[in-house]
Amino acid sequence: MHTITRITVTIEATQTVAWPHFAGSTLRGAVGRALRQAACITGQDKCTGCPLRQSCAYGVVFDPAPPAQPLHPSFQDGQPRYLVQPPALGACQLSAGQQQGFALLLLPGAQAHLPLLEHIMTAATEKQLMQPGQFKLKQLSTEEQALAPWPAAIPEWASSQPDRPAQITLRWLTPLRLQKQGKPIFKPQLLDASTLVRALVRRHLQWSQLSAQAPTDTEPQIQAMGHCQLDTRQMRWHDIDRYSSTQQGKLPLGGLVGSATLHGPAQALATLLPLLQRGEQLHLGKEIVMGLGRYQLGAIEPG
Repeated sequence: MHTITRITVTIEATQTVAWPHFAGSTLRGAVGRALRQAACITGQDKCTGCPLRQSCAYGVVFDPAPPAQPLHPSFQDGQPRYLVQPPALGACQLSAGQQQGFALLLLPGAQAHLPLLEHIMTAATEKQLMQPGQFKLKQLSTEEQALAPWPAAIPEWASSQPDRPAQITLRWLTPLRLQKQGKPIFKPQLLDASTLVRALVRRHLQWSQLSAQAPTDTEPQIQAMGHCQLDTRQMRWHDIDRYSSTQQGKLPLGGLVGSATLHGPAQALATLLPLLQRGEQLHLGKEIVMGLGRYQLGAIEPG
């Protein structure tokens, strides 16, 4: 079973700094620039066509080549092998000496480049993050995290009373960006159980693609979602944006935040639990590499 490698980083401001409301894109850019400077030996502007793309740390982790046999039509492009997990949403002013923390998750295929990724964190945080010299690296730690098991452990009451009504809550920490019938979901009421579960299935297939494993049969989960309903009344649209240096302007990154509760028979929720737990670890939706689509999952409860 493949694992996720988590690099946890603590940085300290060396002067007064305006910290952005959403730092995921800023952190991703800093790490990406530092990694490219350290890894690229060709000096090309793009990785496309580079003969070293399959072995270069930047090419493997940040800008991988398309898979030879994609498991899903949406996987025609290469699948990045990392995720940034930024601090909680909220702009603030950091004074000299105040600290912030973030994490970089490495997915299958990226772990071989762990020593270099640990090494470049000093340059990423001290030279590439915002203005050079505004931060210094205080602490870095690395740990291996096992992927959520399949099947998942479920409460005894749920297995003994499979038809009993139950519920499980998902609380989004960063905006969820999904599409339905090719259009972005701007309103919470447009997000239903079917859309959520199918997005989770695609995320599971992405993991299978990255780990070169035969995908687990998800037909039981597809069947289970037909017995469930998703209550999104506690969700709302949250606007954020980021500046793109390549497009010379701001790009929208808004999505849905808040809590959604999945209702259904205990057996149906237990069947969906492995997908839900993997989505909790791997994020869900678009722009996940910069930390969007992160949620916390509650336990299955009678409901």
